[in-house]
Amino acid sequence: MAEQDFDPRLLDLHLGYLSTDEQAALRREIAARPELQAQDRVLADALAALRALEPVPAAQGLTERVAACVRAAGPAPRVVRPRDALTDFVEQRSERVIRIGYFRDVIAAAALIVLAVGVGVPGLMHMRERSQRLGCSHNLAQLGQGVQQYAGMFNADLPFAGWNGRSSWQPTREPGVERVPNRRHMYPLLRLAYVPDPRLFICPGQRDVPMPLGLVAQRQDFPEARNVSYAYQNMAGVRPSAQSDPRLPILADNNPLFDDGLPLFDARRIRWGDPAQANSHAHGGAGQNLLTLRGEVIWITTPTHGVDGDNIWTLKHVTEYTGREGPQTATDAHLLK
Repeated sequence: MAEQDFDPRLLDLHLGYLSTDEQAALRREIAARPELQAQDRVLADALAALRALEPVPAAQGLTERVAACVRAAGPAPRVVRPRDALTDFVEQRSERVIRIGYFRDVIAAAALIVLAVGVGVPGLMHMRERSQRLGCSHNLAQLGQGVQQYAGMFNADLPFAGWNGRSSWQPTREPGVERVPNRRHMYPLLRLAYVPDPRLFICPGQRDVPMPLGLVAQRQDFPEARNVSYAYQNMAGVRPSAQSDPRLPILADNNPLFDDGLPLFDARRIRWGDPAQANSHAHGGAGQNLLTLRGEVIWITTPTHGVDGDNIWTLKHVTEYTGREGPQTATDAHLLK
């Protein structure tokens, strides 16, 4: 059926929204216009049909009659399942299947947890180790810049706190012998502010603790061995300068063969070369970060990375250490804390 447009005034007329004068004027216009007459007849017929639809009265007492029928029917019937061997067997089997399914769910959940731990934990450990290694290399790079600035101010000399023939970098009970731990030679970097922060001397992979910044100006050395994580070139013998072989290692993660100057091996094992291949403990024995004289920080997985394959943990031709030994040449690396 095609849609038909109506003059809105006609609808207002039939709904009684027009005043008496408006109704009279509109009726005169309807009488004069055949199209309005047709629209008026259609609207009149539609409204007459709507008025013919009267609401159906609700049934009286329907709710009460339904409730009475329910009460008259009595209580709901009780269903009794017959008991026999077959139904008992099926019921027991069903309970067993439910229990097995439950335990299977538990085992599956546990397996997923084990899988997640097995895959996730090594990944997290690897990320943590990588982060620590990068932090360590950053620290060594900052220390390297401090060494170069120091050398620029002191005629190419490397940081050095002084030494005499009676000094010892190893703990000793000999009277009149001053102990000068090799780490003390790094202290001028901190004391003269070429390295501004004591935390730069701490490897993130170690449990060492930086010395308080407020004590730096009051001291001539680090208060404790744990205030430094890195091993510095042994300055008790021939000391290199900034003009020495640029491949020379001058700083690295701590030496695994010495503990605060005390050797952890004997002469017999040194000759056999067992411990000499050990890596630093700073990164789980996987290797060590190393700073060369040219200021380059590299990751190495073997300690034989000095000039011409020199072992960076030991002195050439030395099998017993008393604390007064030092390099005999400017290319003999011996990194010591």
